[in-house]
Amino acid sequence: MTVKLYSTPPELYISFQPPGLPQFSPHDALRYGTLWPALYSPYEPRK
Repeated sequence: MTVKLYSTPPELYISFQPPGLPQFSPHDALRYGTLWPALYSPYEPRK
């Protein structure tokens, strides 16, 4: 069976920055490419 995974952009679900949204530390934000964990989507390369 073939399994397909799709990543959808977070702006579909979060149209504005809610107050009090958790944030990564500056170091982690640079590593993950976003300040907010809710917008982070890890990249898993194909095997």
